[in-house]
Amino acid sequence: MLRLLVISSVIGLLYSSSAFAQLYGTNTFEFQYGNLPYEENTDLTTSYDQLNLFYDQGKISAYGRFEHFLTPFNDRNYFLLTQKRLQYDDDHFKVRIGNFYKTIGRGLLLRSYDIPGSVYEDSFYRTRYAFNRDQEGVDISYKNDWIEASVIRARPLFNPLPPNFKPDSARRPDLIEAIESDFYLTEDLSIGGAFMRSRSDGRDDYRELASLMYNYNLPFNLQVYGEYAFDTDIALFQFKEEDSYALYSGLNYFYGSFGLSAEYKNYNQFRLGSGYNDPPSLIKEHTYPVLNRSTHVLSTANESGFQVEGFYNFEDGHSVTANITTAKNEIARTNYYREYFLEGYYQASDFLSFKAFVDYATDERKGEENRISAGLISEKSFNYEWSFALDVQFQTYYKTAFSQNVENYYASIAYSTIPDLTVSLIFEATDDLLLTDNPNTFDIEDETRTWLGGNVRYKINQSHTLDVFAGKRRGGPACTSGICYEILDFEGVELRFTTRF
Repeated sequence: MLRLLVISSVIGLLYSSSAFAQLYGTNTFEFQYGNLPYEENTDLTTSYDQLNLFYDQGKISAYGRFEHFLTPFNDRNYFLLTQKRLQYDDDHFKVRIGNFYKTIGRGLLLRSYDIPGSVYEDSFYRTRYAFNRDQEGVDISYKNDWIEASVIRARPLFNPLPPNFKPDSARRPDLIEAIESDFYLTEDLSIGGAFMRSRSDGRDDYRELASLMYNYNLPFNLQVYGEYAFDTDIALFQFKEEDSYALYSGLNYFYGSFGLSAEYKNYNQFRLGSGYNDPPSLIKEHTYPVLNRSTHVLSTANESGFQVEGFYNFEDGHSVTANITTAKNEIARTNYYREYFLEGYYQASDFLSFKAFVDYATDERKGEENRISAGLISEKSFNYEWSFALDVQFQTYYKTAFSQNVENYYASIAYSTIPDLTVSLIFEATDDLLLTDNPNTFDIEDETRTWLGGNVRYKINQSHTLDVFAGKRRGGPACTSGICYEILDFEGVELRFTTRF
């Protein structure tokens, strides 16, 4: 209670400090009644709250994030100011002190991210918190018409550890110091580079790295980008097995309703520190559950490959997208990943549409061969006042670890009154032995496992949204914006209330 009073007092002080200042923010409250499957206490109650406060006054701004997690287990509970930032920003200079997000180039040397709305929980710590990777320190940047430059000294977050982990210093085990600059030689051509050194706690020596990059907008709607990052003690562009390097290049082209992109990667021994870098994975990111859950995860120890994607939008609103992805890992042995994806969208009328996809893949490193996936989604609207959506997906592959032909099923039906209310029912099933087996028994259960859950989303007004889930929810890997993390299974009732003010 005392902490909340302190926060309220600070808010009141900020409100009264200037008539021109602006205070705004968001709050997310989540309550769960239930637990993971196979746990004894099925009536576990937990709550999580995240408050983000922003304060702007002229060129000065401040930010703070408070997180609160409460369970019957005291060692999991916490109430902490998990992010704070003071910032100055004008036409040329930006200075940030505290927690911020900074990515160098395309993330070969350093990448930070924040997955809005995500609440992460690990099966070991059983504590929920915001899923992000920020830096804590100082970032100073400058820009004009022909140059952008920045200097950073900070500690990246090691996000597998929860906010209440002790010692707190273990959550930021690396110190990085970097300088990055981009020169705009013409309106269409820029070249740049970065130098970074990093040191892990407990070590006195620094690891020194650098990167070179360019971006060129060519005639005929063609754009190319390239970046090469490396340890400074290696011979450039030799690509030797014992060297640490990361090479990424991409090409984009469009003409009318047609678009094409092609990307290439070649990474070797390039996991930095606790994993604060994240080069582009060049893996097709899917929104379809059966495919998103089976995403190939990039290995920076060694991976090379390419991705090509093309699309065409027809005049009547129809569209088609095709993607080809390959990757090769040479770690102890050589493993290949190949994926071929085709998606079509058909607009039958202003009120009826169909979307379908088919996908074939083999991921030798994950032990999934001949993976075939397909799905059909149809949506029917009634005078833009209410609508029905039906989503049916199927997947099968050969799992080498169990010599098993796995089958996954997904189906959902949703009813919406536009734009306030959505009610949906989701059913999933699998015979994957890794999921059907109860880890608390010595026997191996192989009966098909099912999940059935219902969701209700009600948008109360422009500032408040209520989400309610009840039933069983299937977990597994989830990927957003190239970031993959694990979502745990859940059985019970979950309520989430989101506010903007």
